[in-house]
Amino acid sequence: MNLQRRNVFLTLGASLTCLLSTTAIAGAGTKSSRQPKNQVAINTTILQTLADRAEIIDAVNIIGMGADLRDWKACRAAFADKVLTDYTSLNGGTPNTVAADTLVAGWADFFSKTFKASQHMITNHSVIVNSEKATCTSLFRAHHVYLDSAKGKTWTLGGFYNHELSRIGDRWKVTQMKMMWTYEEGTRPS
Repeated sequence: MNLQRRNVFLTLGASLTCLLSTTAIAGAGTKSSRQPKNQVAINTTILQTLADRAEIIDAVNIIGMGADLRDWKACRAAFADKVLTDYTSLNGGTPNTVAADTLVAGWADFFSKTFKASQHMITNHSVIVNSEKATCTSLFRAHHVYLDSAKGKTWTLGGFYNHELSRIGDRWKVTQMKMMWTYEEGTRPS
């Protein structure tokens, strides 16, 4: 299977699982002569919240996965046209608003010139949806293997991400991304 098709399946996997699960839950709320008495009807607001949560987590995860797979188109699709990035905990400076195309193109250039491979694991998502806005706080561990063939030349960074998202059209898009690192191992890029 080619890389692009695999990425589409990976991106849609969680959303499809959520859709199938919510469809089953919705069906459980309908009354039939065979329905057990202990089943509870779930309203459409709860179903929408579950679907939003799955899509928000997918948007956050595909940023790291897109970087690891070097699928910059999928990575870019997770962002609104402009995004506020905050890497001040790692690099100092100030948060910066940048065009998402510029941000992702910069990552693509940096990764291709610096790393042979990377693996971003983003987990333990805490999602809060408030109408057309949402926040997602999650843990991350990002392992990077340098192009330099020297043994053991890696850099691992871990901490928290705080993503803010807005519903744009019919999709959740990341509008702000703040990284707060708590540890690193290996050699930081110079």
